[in-house]
Amino acid sequence: MRVRRPARAYAFGVATVVTMLLPAAAYAGDPAAAREQLKAGYTLAQDGRCAEAIPRFQESLKLDAKAITLINLAQCEERTQKLADALGHWVDARARAQSEGNAAIEEEAEKRAKALEPRLPRLTIALTVVMTGESPKDLEIVRDGVVLGSVSVGVALPVNPGPHTIVVRAPGYEETTKKIDLAEGENKRIDVGVGKKKPEVKTVAQATTTPEKAAPKGTNPLVYVGFGTAVAGVAVGAVTGIMAFGKASTAKDNCPNLTCPNNAELDAVDSGRTLGTISTIGFAVAGVGAAVGIYGLLAGGSSKSSATVGLTVGPTGCGIRGSF
Repeated sequence: MRVRRPARAYAFGVATVVTMLLPAAAYAGDPAAAREQLKAGYTLAQDGRCAEAIPRFQESLKLDAKAITLINLAQCEERTQKLADALGHWVDARARAQSEGNAAIEEEAEKRAKALEPRLPRLTIALTVVMTGESPKDLEIVRDGVVLGSVSVGVALPVNPGPHTIVVRAPGYEETTKKIDLAEGENKRIDVGVGKKKPEVKTVAQATTTPEKAAPKGTNPLVYVGFGTAVAGVAVGAVTGIMAFGKASTAKDNCPNLTCPNNAELDAVDSGRTLGTISTIGFAVAGVGAAVGIYGLLAGGSSKSSATVGLTVGPTGCGIRGSF
């Protein structure tokens, strides 16, 4: 007749013995560190501190996965009402024990998994918009931070007892959130759907205005008029000055002591004086024209108004006329 030890005592008691006997060099990872984490978790669990022991067991599994670690983790998860997690680890422990050739742990894990199955709460999430054929694209259902695939919708899935949060998201729709509580062994269904459609935000394309380059300014007409007048004034002043100088020389020869013998010589003297006056005026006009030209250069750009400057030379004098 076979005598079995109580399952709980076996689950925890075997931890210390087995981990001491396993050769560290036979496994990958860090078996030595894994054993230390397992022993620390076992001590915490024995003191009734399973919430603190669970991270130790999880770390031990990362360092070196063992069936004995899995059953200790599953035991603590049952005590802390993480029944769905515990069931998963009992099943993993059975498979791991089978690969390790540990029939005792395999049998214990299978028994505990079967006993736990009826205690699990189950939650069915139904998407209401699917029934109406209005399911938007890229819809996402998130249960307790875990994104569920479309095949999980409408299926009674095992969950841990306690509160659960379901969030539904879809592009262009408001996010909806629902909460539900399940007790041990309870089955519930919750209907969820997308929120209100968000108002479309029309994006107005902003036209990029390229600043117009300022057209290059042309030469101010005053430049041409002013310097043209200056050149004409210099020309008139120079020519008439030379002529006046010639008349003065002739008058000096023909009219000694400023006394002219006849009217013809007097006319020559008057003509010389007139030419001298015209020469002076010509040079003055040249100065005015140069000033106008310089102003045009400084003002720059084409003037909308037409500017004209002209030199008038007559038999008795000369003048400058223009419009600006």
